[in-house]
Amino acid sequence: MGLLSPALVAQEHVHAGMASAGEGDTAMSWAPHFFNAEQNETLIALGERIIPGSTGALCNRLIDSILLIDSEKNRSTFLQSLAAFDSEAQQRHHRSFRELTATQQDEILSAASQHGTRLYQPFETTKEWIVDAYWTSQAGLRELGWTGRLAWDSFPNCGSAQPHN
Repeated sequence: MGLLSPALVAQEHVHAGMASAGEGDTAMSWAPHFFNAEQNETLIALGERIIPGSTGALCNRLIDSILLIDSEKNRSTFLQSLAAFDSEAQQRHHRSFRELTATQQDEILSAASQHGTRLYQPFETTKEWIVDAYWTSQAGLRELGWTGRLAWDSFPNCGSAQPHN
């Protein structure tokens, strides 16, 4: 297996939703390369509670691809963060985070978001990765006003530019 370029990973993330049916990985054929199936499902559950729509934006796939080539420290930190949520869910509800109801997941996330709590750092780590993945996805970029165009003949709202001396 060769190394993946971070730029290529990001490009694949932006274009993942653009493939027509039958092209590329489908939801049924894709499998994580870094995460195991349970970690991937936990990430998807966390992502949907933090940013609804992150599943459709394929945030878990981007995070999986980046962590595959990231530093051992970042990989370990992220896996510990996922494990912390599953541990908390087990303590409170005797089930993994991904198996909890949305209300139970929100309860854990609300507590985790409080500065100084045991889950605060895992929450911050997970949230940062999910947020970054979402806002670089096609869905996130469209929410920010991206039209899909890569170049324009002119910029109509800029007026005529005069060179500065």
